[in-house]
Amino acid sequence: MSVSAPLSSRDFWTRPRAERAAHFAELRAIAPVSLHEPSAFTLAPQRRGFWAVTRHADVQHVSRNPALFCSGQGVGLGDLPPDILELNASFLVMDPPQHTVIRRIVSGAFTPRRVARFEADITTEARRIVDEFVDRGGDVVEDLAMKLPLWAISTMMGVPESMRAEFYRAAEGQIAAQDPEYARAGKDSATFALEAAMTLHRLAAELVADRRAHPGDDILSTLVTAQIDGEPLDEQLLRSIFVLFATAGNDTTRTSTSQGVRLFAENPDQWRRLRADPTLLPSAIEEVVRYATPVIHFRRTATQDTELAGAQIAAGDPVVMFYESANFDETVFDAPETFDITRDPNPHLGFGGGGTHFCLGASLARSQLRALFTRLAERAETIEAGQAAYLTSNFVNGIKRMPVTITAS
Repeated sequence: MSVSAPLSSRDFWTRPRAERAAHFAELRAIAPVSLHEPSAFTLAPQRRGFWAVTRHADVQHVSRNPALFCSGQGVGLGDLPPDILELNASFLVMDPPQHTVIRRIVSGAFTPRRVARFEADITTEARRIVDEFVDRGGDVVEDLAMKLPLWAISTMMGVPESMRAEFYRAAEGQIAAQDPEYARAGKDSATFALEAAMTLHRLAAELVADRRAHPGDDILSTLVTAQIDGEPLDEQLLRSIFVLFATAGNDTTRTSTSQGVRLFAENPDQWRRLRADPTLLPSAIEEVVRYATPVIHFRRTATQDTELAGAQIAAGDPVVMFYESANFDETVFDAPETFDITRDPNPHLGFGGGGTHFCLGASLARSQLRALFTRLAERAETIEAGQAAYLTSNFVNGIKRMPVTITAS
């Protein structure tokens, strides 16, 4: 079904989240898979329209059928310029069997066992970050949310302290390129994103060369020394994986943290409940991820003519899974607009809809969120938040700034 809807416009993604939620609810009810005009809010012009998939079950169906809905033709809303697509061509934009081989190697760096070995360090760093934030107050992003994921992914990949500021700015530039506040100095979004990607590739090249000469116990060393059929991973692939880890490892956990603080500030009864019963922390973290939905969408491309929820999709059509909609599907979640830290079950799609591209860093993200909110619940009796400034983006539900006042317990 083709509908007149604003998902293709820039204006839609600057609207309050509640307005977007109402529109997605309408699509789920009347046109759960609907055809939209080419997006005007991308880093490069989109050649053809796209299908918006808005229901939980349909998003899972697309996610779990890579032979029918492939990733190799791009995963974003819109068509990236060839130079940016090439720079970011990690296993995220691969299909089986190539994706299967590369993911098996990379997943060895993110097993729950490996994350568990790192968990004590995460807990120690989280306590330090939260204690400083509670004692001094400040901005939820700069003074709290950005610090732990930046430290964690930098440490796990062996990024030295001298590179971390540039590393973070470039990773943020990749994610925030659509926001005019970031794409400054007269540069268009595509140019800004390309420069950020090139910076990350330069850093990656330096680190890869160092690991070839001096391998260590970090993720990058694991990748540099890995082999496929007796051959090492291609240099371009290594750098692209580094870029993926830099962006995904930093921004999604940062977004969940800042959105979680906002949600608890707006729902003080839920904060009191968590402080009174720390056993609710696991379900609270899942509810934060569901409600925040850090990543708004991912795209696939139909490999053949098919039908989905009554929509006739042609081979080559872009098919976009809107997690922001699926995580509020009324047929799956009771009172989805209610932030409820006791929600059980909570089959959210905050880490993807399953299948071959399920988020590799989910266990690492959960570990960081547990550490942060455990310490915050111990230290903060009340949380008050000022006006949040949101990232202008159709990809990440980010907060740019939000002042927070803590009453320490």
